[in-house]
Amino acid sequence: MKFFASLAALALMVIPAKSDARPMVGDLMAEKLYYAEGRQHPGHPLHGSHEGLWAGSE
Repeated sequence: MKFFASLAALALMVIPAKSDARPMVGDLMAEKLYYAEGRQHPGHPLHGSHEGLWAGSE
């Protein structure tokens, strides 16, 4: 039984898992990102939205 547990642990370390979870970002960082993208301006297409601020470079 230990063999299978070790094999499973090794497989989890070797095979990369893609996660859609965003990293924990504090309120201050979220505000800085929001303003850095210009979302505070009413003409911005994402004005009022924080969606996509934490997206990686995929």
